Amino acid sequence: SEPARRLRQYPHEFSGGMRQRVVIALALCGSPRLLIADEPTTALDAWTQVQIIALLKRLCRERGMAVMLITHDMGVVSAVADRTAVMYAGRVVECGATKEIIESPRHPYTRGLMAAVPKIGMRTERLAQIDGAMLAPSARGDFCGFHPRCSFAFAACSAKAPPIVTAGERSVACWLE
Repeated sequence: SEPARRLRQYPHEFSGGMRQRVVIALALCGSPRLLIADEPTTALDAWTQVQIIALLKRLCRERGMAVMLITHDMGVVSAVADRTAVMYAGRVVECGATKEIIESPRHPYTRGLMAAVPKIGMRTERLAQIDGAMLAPSARGDFCGFHPRCSFAFAACSAKAPPIVTAGERSVACWLE
């Protein structure tokens, strides 16, 4: 609203949602065929998140543009993405159709992410969490980076990185596949 007034304002005078829209507008000035959006809805209220997601979807339709969305919010992923690549410690651990990944996660990390999403109508004392901490970049090697936090880990996991196994449109990097 009031674009003439907004042009004279400083960034700190805008809401978080307004600043997100400005950054998206700047990114779109060059009419890219691919927009890389890194956490475009982080720290926004639910209504503003819905508006930003709707804006990105509309721009994709109108401009024939693709969006690579980088986020930890599986709710945003389910609302926006056709395909999803789940990464852990800088490596893709699962990739495929978003609906399949959300409904039937196969990698232990993806399962942990999905278990941590609260379910409507479900009452619980505490949300699920993935125990432990990510390895420091200096401690990462040619092994499964998730193995210290994985309840299914066994000797091979700490010895060598699992290959990416592809079945149809779905890929998973886990020794259990």
